[in-house]
Amino acid sequence: MRQSSRVYLPEDDSYRVALEQCAGDAPVIIDGGAHKGGTVDAFRAIAPSAEFHCFEPDATLAADLLARFAGDRHVHVIAAALGEEPGTAVFNINVSRPTNSLLPAAEGLQSDLQGLCQTVEKVEVAVTSIDAYCAQQGLSRIDIVKLDLQGYDYRALVGAKNTMQAARVVLVEVLFTEIYRGCHLFPDVLGLMAEYGFRLFTLSGIHYGSRAELLWADAIFVRDERRTGAAAAAA
Repeated sequence: MRQSSRVYLPEDDSYRVALEQCAGDAPVIIDGGAHKGGTVDAFRAIAPSAEFHCFEPDATLAADLLARFAGDRHVHVIAAALGEEPGTAVFNINVSRPTNSLLPAAEGLQSDLQGLCQTVEKVEVAVTSIDAYCAQQGLSRIDIVKLDLQGYDYRALVGAKNTMQAARVVLVEVLFTEIYRGCHLFPDVLGLMAEYGFRLFTLSGIHYGSRAELLWADAIFVRDERRTGAAAAAA
C-alpha cells in the first residue's frame, strides 16, 4: 500500500513529512544513528541547504562518513553515541550493522531478527547527549531531531530536554515490543514527547512480525501548538 491509499505511509516518506511539518528551507538537523548517511541523502533531496550533525558510534561507519563528507561544511560527523549524558558505554556490533545498539538483543526474537541482532563484537564507545553537544557547539537552534538508535532512542530524548524547547519536529524509531533488552517502548516515548510539548503527527514504515505482531515504526512528532496556545490563554 502507498500513501495514496490512505492506509499506509511508507518509510521513505518519513523525511518528506518531517520537512513539510518543519516548514523551513534550511533546517538544522540532528541525525542520531547516521549509519551510511542515508538520512542526509533523503533530506537533501528535498532541502539541499539543510545542515546536519550526524552521530555514529560504529568506528567503521563513522570513518566512512568522515571520508564521504570531508570538506562538506553542512555535514558534521561525530563519532559518538547519543544517550542521557556524556560518558562511555559498551556498544554491540551485530551481524547486521543497522541493528547495532548500546543494548543487547532480547531473548525469544523471531528467528530472522535473532540472526540479524546476533552480536559479533563489543566495543567501548564515547557517549554524549544532544543537550551537551548543542551547548558545546553553541547551537541555539535545532529544527529536526531524527533518531534511529535501536532501542536507545528514549534515553537520547531524555538527554535532549533543553534542545526540545526550540525543536520543531522529531522523527524517531519507536518499538512496540522488546527487541532489545531494557528498551523503552512506544508508550514511554509518547509520554515523554507529550511532556516536552509535542503531539504524535503520524506513524510510517510500520513493521510487523511473523505473527502479525507490531514490531517497530517511525514516529513523527510535531510541536503541539494547540496545547501551547491553550496554556498561553490560561496565563
